[in-house]
Amino acid sequence: MKKVIEVVLIVVFVTLLIPLAVVWIIGAGNKITDIDKKESQDEAIESGRVKVYIADEEKVKEMDINEYLKCVVSAEMPVDFEDEALKAQAVAARTYLYAHIAEAEKGNISESHNGAPICTDSKHCQAYISEKKRRENWDGDTDEKWNKISAAVEDTTGEIMTYNGEIISAVFHSTSSGATESAVDVWGSDIPYLKSVLSEGDKESPKYHSELTVSEEEFKNTVSEKIDGTDWSKDLFSNIDRSDAGGIVSLDVGGVNIKGTEFRNLFSLRSTNIDITQKDGNITMSVKGFGHGVGMSQYGANYMAEQGSGYEEILKTYYTGVDIEKW
Repeated sequence: MKKVIEVVLIVVFVTLLIPLAVVWIIGAGNKITDIDKKESQDEAIESGRVKVYIADEEKVKEMDINEYLKCVVSAEMPVDFEDEALKAQAVAARTYLYAHIAEAEKGNISESHNGAPICTDSKHCQAYISEKKRRENWDGDTDEKWNKISAAVEDTTGEIMTYNGEIISAVFHSTSSGATESAVDVWGSDIPYLKSVLSEGDKESPKYHSELTVSEEEFKNTVSEKIDGTDWSKDLFSNIDRSDAGGIVSLDVGGVNIKGTEFRNLFSLRSTNIDITQKDGNITMSVKGFGHGVGMSQYGANYMAEQGSGYEEILKTYYTGVDIEKW
């Protein structure tokens, strides 16, 4: 009888102990994961590889970081730009990538990325073109051109921009209107390193000026299709509020107040720096610049390089108060 009781006690003890042990192990494992999570970002970067969602192939591909960045730089900036401008683009693109890796480690991954921290869709992330396609699109001297892109990336290997020790959001655009926009005027977020700065040389960009003319009726129809509550007994457009750089922050169309970015999208305009005139039954929208206008102007960067500026000076001009670090 005594032995039976002992056996029962042992069984009960083991039955209780095992679940507790499992809970402790799982809990300990979670604690280790939380501790290691901070290090996993560095490990991913130190590995020199990154998972990229190739949008047109609808698959995730693991790539060498520098090889990925070469495809980005060749898609984002003309190869005939100055070397220092290409280097500035390489550092901006790498910073953009590392910021996405950091967000992925926090669990912030877009559903459209299929588990990868970044994709090749230029409407969502950075532009991207494979080396093969890039070479096919160039006219001659493909080795020389690819070597130029490669040098810009490899000569800046590991370099990114930080602000107060944190990786910045290194946004960029094609052409400013002569001054970049502050993030707060475009997106409503006051970001200390994304302030409006003068950008010389943008007028030399072939994308600096564009114009669209539509009839008053077409103007009304386009706005009414997307904006509720318009009253065309009021002015077609009025109360235009502009940023220091000249972009439209907000305006009234048909008596409804909308953001400048929304107005730009209504008519597929190149930027928010828009002069609107009404004459002879038509509305003309004259546009300066190309892109959202925040961060580095690519044509402005090239102009600075032509004037003798190095890539670090270019970056610190467009991104206020940043440090350039090697990770």
